[in-house]
Amino acid sequence: MAGSAMSNVAPSAESLLGEGKAQVKLTLDSVSAAVRDVATNLDGNGAAPLAKYVHAAADTVAGWANTVEHKSVDQLLGDTKTLIRTRPALAIGIAVAAGFAVSRFVRPR
Repeated sequence: MAGSAMSNVAPSAESLLGEGKAQVKLTLDSVSAAVRDVATNLDGNGAAPLAKYVHAAADTVAGWANTVEHKSVDQLLGDTKTLIRTRPALAIGIAVAAGFAVSRFVRPR
């Protein structure tokens, strides 16, 4: 089984994966911006110690968006497989949190 996962995918599927990757990056950017807004509100309401942690969370999500943007789909799949094999509980936790976050931003208001 030679070649990468992407080389075995039809061009239309490859295009869909690229679009999905772009959507994930856009969603992560939106989550990061929303978390950053919460941190800014906390700063303004005198909760600077808590705001520090919320800013750090926003930075982490922004870092994930940057990773998605700069890695290939093959690299992202490889990273995901490694995470699932080495830390399955963390992988499940991330999946649940991501599902919750996406549902909050995708749900019609």
